[in-house]
Amino acid sequence: MKLTKSIKKLDKYSHRLKSGKAQEIKPKHVEKVIKKLTAKKQLLNEEFAEATKSSKQERLKGKLLMIEEQLGRADWLMGKIRSL
Repeated sequence: MKLTKSIKKLDKYSHRLKSGKAQEIKPKHVEKVIKKLTAKKQLLNEEFAEATKSSKQERLKGKLLMIEEQLGRADWLMGKIRSL
């Protein structure tokens, strides 16, 4: 699954939860997204370490920041789900 699909999926969960329209969201679903984001983060870190062009490094930094933000949202969502 591409990074954008994982982000969209996590955003949908977040919006449904906030609007009160969410049906039961199982922790395993969020864990799956967290694992994918963590794996993607590791790949991007490796790619960043090998990148020589500053433009590529900047692009990768942006992606890494996006992943960090999404991981934060996923952790928040996981906390909400487990407290229910």
